[in-house]
Amino acid sequence: MRRFVFVMTALIFFMAGQALAADNQVKAVLKIKSDISNVLKGIEKTISYAAKETGKPDLLREADMRKLLQGCNAGRSYVIDSAFVDNRGIMKFIEPQQYRKHEGSNIAGQEAVANMMKTRKPWMGNAFVSVEGIKSIDIEYPVFSKDKQFLGSISMLIKHDELIRSAAGKTEKERGVNCMVMQKDGLILYKTDQTQIGHNTFTDPLYQDFPEVIALGKRMIKEKEGEGFYSFTTPGTRRVVKKRTVWRTVHFFNNDWIIAAYQEVQ
Repeated sequence: MRRFVFVMTALIFFMAGQALAADNQVKAVLKIKSDISNVLKGIEKTISYAAKETGKPDLLREADMRKLLQGCNAGRSYVIDSAFVDNRGIMKFIEPQQYRKHEGSNIAGQEAVANMMKTRKPWMGNAFVSVEGIKSIDIEYPVFSKDKQFLGSISMLIKHDELIRSAAGKTEKERGVNCMVMQKDGLILYKTDQTQIGHNTFTDPLYQDFPEVIALGKRMIKEKEGEGFYSFTTPGTRRVVKKRTVWRTVHFFNNDWIIAAYQEVQ
């Protein structure tokens, strides 16, 4: 009888601990989602203002444009550069100065620019290698004159991992959780284990021996929120452990990022 009571007590404590851990993950992922969303909303506010100001004058003066672009970059360490792209897809002005050598480049074929020009709506692209030679994400906001003539766009090029880290890092530490942010094509934009950033959940050899990872990734894209389990190695080792993940989805312009908080299951 004593053994039965001991086992039941241990089981109750174990289940309570697991419930607390799951609740902690939910709170963590909600906070991270909110913080990332706020950063993206701040970007929208800044570039929409710059686009509106750019559309005011009949002639775009270089000094004014550079000041607006410098304002887009201010206080954002994750921004590579900001640019005014004309209605042909030519980068006319770029700030900061170190990237001005790319002025005159035609980027009309880039995903975000092409879709923004087609839809004439704000657009956030997927990760790509920019003309600056940096793996990044481009956010485009269309510019119109007072008479609704399409003039081009304000472009902000960002280091996606740094942006997400700036929003998620504090909660990761305070809640003791790991975080992952993934594109809808499976590309990992950010992960606490930085060695996995840039890998694709569905196609990278790293995950091919772990079908649970691939199956869960597909479910995360299909379902806006949820939780699940998978087995994978611990960082820097070959030891395979079971992990629980809780995820939510943040929507910005045309795009979705899947945000997950995960922990090893004891």
